[in-house]
Amino acid sequence: MASEGGQSRHATIVVPMDFERHDYLVVGSGLAGLTFALKASETGSVCVITKADITDSNTNWAQGGIAAAVGEADEWQLHEEDTLLAGAGLCDPQAVRFLVSQAPQAVEWLRSLGARFDLELGREGGHSRNRIVHHADKTGWEVERVVSDAVRRNPKIIVYENAFVTKLLTSGGDVVGLTAQVADRGLKPFTAKATMLATGGAGMLYSRTTNPRVATADGIGLASQVGADITDMEFMQFHPTVLQHPQLRGFLVTEAVRGAGGTLRNHHGVRFMYDYDSRLELAPRDIVARSIEREIQRLQTWCVYLDTTHLDPTDLKHEFPTIWSKLREIGIPIEKVWIPVTPGQHYSCGGVVTDLKARTSVGRLFAAGEVARTGVHGANRLASNSLLEALVFSNSGAQNVPDEYPDVSGVDFSQPKCVAESDAVRIRHGVQKLMTEKVGVFRTDAGLAEAERQIDNFIAEYDEAPNAPFSAYGLETKSILFAAKLTVKGAVSRRQNVGLHFNADLEPLPDRPVATPLS
Repeated sequence: MASEGGQSRHATIVVPMDFERHDYLVVGSGLAGLTFALKASETGSVCVITKADITDSNTNWAQGGIAAAVGEADEWQLHEEDTLLAGAGLCDPQAVRFLVSQAPQAVEWLRSLGARFDLELGREGGHSRNRIVHHADKTGWEVERVVSDAVRRNPKIIVYENAFVTKLLTSGGDVVGLTAQVADRGLKPFTAKATMLATGGAGMLYSRTTNPRVATADGIGLASQVGADITDMEFMQFHPTVLQHPQLRGFLVTEAVRGAGGTLRNHHGVRFMYDYDSRLELAPRDIVARSIEREIQRLQTWCVYLDTTHLDPTDLKHEFPTIWSKLREIGIPIEKVWIPVTPGQHYSCGGVVTDLKARTSVGRLFAAGEVARTGVHGANRLASNSLLEALVFSNSGAQNVPDEYPDVSGVDFSQPKCVAESDAVRIRHGVQKLMTEKVGVFRTDAGLAEAERQIDNFIAEYDEAPNAPFSAYGLETKSILFAAKLTVKGAVSRRQNVGLHFNADLEPLPDRPVATPLS
């Protein structure tokens, strides 16, 4: 029987009995999705659908923190300037101001839920002030803890874990619901007044990433199905300092380590950032990542090193307990030994285009978090603006949802094609290798042309493979293909080196253009 969660003042539309009806649907359970769920529950019933455990998200992996001008020597105008500078002239100034002006109250909301933040503010690359609100070196874990606990306690929110969304359902051009493969229940249709995509990023496009396995561009795939605008996928952020070690692949060494005084050295022990940028280790991430890649190529080595041996061991253990203990387990005591690091895919600045109210170009479809392209990041995300973006725009979306149920007549329930996992594994690994080699920190015209050709071949291979029963891995791979094609297409079209996009065949910009702050 359908769930009758929430009453609408427009009760003339009869929802078919095979639908489960809620006021609001949320796809994904990171900070963006759960923030939206909590805020939207103030006016209606909410159903959160997540393909793994509720806490299995990119949020949970975030080490750094939340940028907010809450210090005595700081103000949001300075946060605005830093964000615009990092974005290299391609930020939307309205979106940036909307973000930074609401940052303090977003942090206070988390505190009201019970988030435990350290008293001392941190500092990361691109920030002119100490403004990173954090919980040691596992801020994402802490905020995910408090919002997931609040969701579990909320009687107006139902959560389906281990449920994979296969398709967004449309009627009259609007998204009116979705279908999901729910554990032990099979394929199940849902309908709601509004659907929020909060599916996280696209790290699994690459062989080397800091993202968890669930970051398979699901939201890009779902939004592509219904024709939503998607842009700026070429701006793929690579974190400069990812541990290079077979036992902890993709382990991120937070930028806050450099903020605390950690330095980068090459195989000769030389502090090489002096050769690349006057801001040294605290330059924006795109500059640091490219500088590391250049140094690796110049010396033909396999990594560079992050040196913390000159810092106080007591402070290191207190401020970075996760890094301290994890690296110690594999024989790297960071107070004595340099940490081997290389850049790795970290964050997607592009995505589903949204406005200040988290609305996409498709009616009743919202997006927030890493899946969304709000205009805040421009060509490069400023460190620790991502958790903040998830908080601010998901809250805005919850305040601007429609208040009546949609007409669900004429919905097409046909499901997307799925291939066997054996085919999907081969295709996915091929895409990851291709993207890492041709569409990474450095790009070339020839490499991008080859990537474009091979992605089309992979898509054809997927389309021509025999249809198979539902497989989450198979549909994830289809979304990865969508996202890879859009990333390569954007990189081919972008004929100017800016921010995270660097094509060695193009002339580098003489300086970093900056968007003008709003007056």
